[in-house]
Amino acid sequence: MLLPISAACILRNGGIDACAALNSALTELLAELPSDMHADVKRSIGRAMAAVLDETVIRVVAAFPELEPDEEKWHAVAKAQARKRAI
Repeated sequence: MLLPISAACILRNGGIDACAALNSALTELLAELPSDMHADVKRSIGRAMAAVLDETVIRVVAAFPELEPDEEKWHAVAKAQARKRAI
């Protein structure tokens, strides 16, 4: 991936944000569905999250290992991105 590190950081943060949004949607969705539908929905959301991660976070980290987020960074980015959208 031929991106400047500043652009790579934006892409990584977007991937984290997208996965956080999918995770939130899954939580809400499972509360609305009967339990026999949970496994299928979890698989669908899991595949979507994997695709997002493959095309964003994983690619960025392959090019810039110093941008690999630990759990604390992941949460901080997800919260910051959500705040940006809330304004």
